[in-house]
Amino acid sequence: MLRLEQQQQVTFQSNPEQMYHQEFEQPHEPAMYLSLNYHKTHQQISSQASQFNQHSKLFDLKKKYLKNREDTQRRSLSHHNRIPLNRSPPKTQQIKKQYSPKQENNQPQLKKKTLPISKNLGSNLRNILKTNYAQQPIFEENPQNENIRKQYSEIVEIPLEYQQFNSYTFIKTLGIGATAEVKMARHKELEIDVAIKIYDKKKMNNMHLKNLEREIDILNQLKHPNIINLYHMFENDKSIYLVMEYSSPTNLEIFMKGRPFKRINEDEAKILFRQISDAVYYMHQQDICHRDLKFENLLIDYNTRKIKLIDFGYSIKIQGKQTCSCGTPQYMAPELVKKGTYDQSVDIWACGVILFKIVTGVFPFRGNSEKDLNKKICLGKIEYPSFISPLVKQLISGMLRVDPKERLSIQEVQQSQWLQ
Repeated sequence: MLRLEQQQQVTFQSNPEQMYHQEFEQPHEPAMYLSLNYHKTHQQISSQASQFNQHSKLFDLKKKYLKNREDTQRRSLSHHNRIPLNRSPPKTQQIKKQYSPKQENNQPQLKKKTLPISKNLGSNLRNILKTNYAQQPIFEENPQNENIRKQYSEIVEIPLEYQQFNSYTFIKTLGIGATAEVKMARHKELEIDVAIKIYDKKKMNNMHLKNLEREIDILNQLKHPNIINLYHMFENDKSIYLVMEYSSPTNLEIFMKGRPFKRINEDEAKILFRQISDAVYYMHQQDICHRDLKFENLLIDYNTRKIKLIDFGYSIKIQGKQTCSCGTPQYMAPELVKKGTYDQSVDIWACGVILFKIVTGVFPFRGNSEKDLNKKICLGKIEYPSFISPLVKQLISGMLRVDPKERLSIQEVQQSQWLQ
């Protein structure tokens, strides 16, 4: 008798998924969410423990979905309550008058109303910019973040048997260049996030291969907290793979676009520029010139504000004066524009452009064409906005001197009064 009763209880016991539908299902659920409740009923469930785990996951999913729906409804109601009742409906909701074809052609043309121009419009705009810049929230520094920025990145020593192309799962594309693309990947067994730079051999000539060999040698030589690390390299018949440290998907260009007026206050700018100058100082000690310092080649972590310098494709070891001109036009020094001889001071010029853009939101030299831009770079005349301090103005002026002999060295930049 006891066995029969137990069998009856098992046969009449409802499925946890059915109980879930009966208890929590609402009459007005969208079709998109109903698909979440379908949980592979055609497959046999091994144990009751797995059933209840799946039941709890579905319950959490439904609870989260309902909460998000309530929040959106609440926000929409509060938005509509703020709209005054006597306001006319928008143009899309207004009823258009119907005219015959003759009346439409003979309708009088209404003159556009022009607002009177204030004489003090320029000063008013300047005052608005000043007040908005003053009200910009100051980044609150955390002492723990400073320690994180000074720490070396942990170099993951992956065994040789795991250094295969099939060992990684690609997650997303981070960037695409002329001969290579960078993808974020995760090791399948070790669960390590990396950035893999993939070079297509079909798009590369002998010069590209020489530059790649030079880039690998330089990356193997540089070990610094603010410079990206190279883990290992492998290749096959089609491609060459550089497995590097994954730092952040955000570069300084994207970061600054999200700031008010595309700039930050000087207290936060010091945190970023100290790291940039430390990385450049370390490179120059190793007789290495980057030659392509710019916003796009500086990765930043939103939480810790840690900077990582990347893309050493144009980097070289300086042995005397160089003549090969390269780089991005807005960051190029006058000697690069004139295609003359140069040394490591071209990195100092690029640092001056970077600092100017960080604190002002714009480039120091702008032109309608590349010829106009090069002319302004060679003249070296800079217009400083009124809201920047004299100390940062003095530092930028020292880095953006047309004569490379009069330009500040990286040691003098680090010892400047503004960075202390």
